[in-house]
Amino acid sequence: MTNTEGGAMTIEIVKAEGARVAEAAPHIPDLVHATGPQSYDYIFGGRQLCDPFVAAAWEAPGNFFSHQQSVLAFEDGVFRGVLISHDGPDHYKLKDAVWPVALGLVEKNLATAADIQELAARAEIASFMNPHVPEDCSYIIVVSVPEAARGRGAGRALMEHEIARARAKGFSRVHLDVMSDNPAVGLYRAMGFEPMAETVTPIPCREHGLAMELRMMLRL
Repeated sequence: MTNTEGGAMTIEIVKAEGARVAEAAPHIPDLVHATGPQSYDYIFGGRQLCDPFVAAAWEAPGNFFSHQQSVLAFEDGVFRGVLISHDGPDHYKLKDAVWPVALGLVEKNLATAADIQELAARAEIASFMNPHVPEDCSYIIVVSVPEAARGRGAGRALMEHEIARARAKGFSRVHLDVMSDNPAVGLYRAMGFEPMAETVTPIPCREHGLAMELRMMLRL
């Protein structure tokens, strides 16, 4: 899909496949982390574990952060962003599939077994911030644009592509979770997304300073 604004630039949205997977790979850990820095730092205990996990998950098939669930934005051939999404019926299967990726970090000496046990414990606590994902929706887990490229239309183009994909699949809604202090909330509202739940969980939010999380939904 191509999105042209005023004839001044062209945003092309393409599947993450072939050489594009490796081209985007160096950007993915930063872009995923940028969608909720405090949240990811709480869950992973910092970038030392988060970055290799996201990088490995990007390369692996069939999990929350896999390239297989992703599309990329390019502006005149220059990488401008990523959107990772999946169908509601696949949500919990893809969520569970991240754990073999995490355990693989131990085999590569990028983490210890204790690191993964602590990660699992914090991830379970953080999961209470996210309401149930129904089957009749598409779910966006990541939409992120490099800071230097923001304001150029790539984020909106990625979102429009996902909305079109959801419609084509016959879904009635698009869901996403976002921290309430994320500036992207303004874009989501402008595109018609509404907050359906505001979630505060005591340990992440009150003890570790995480913002409230929003479940936002667009009716199609």
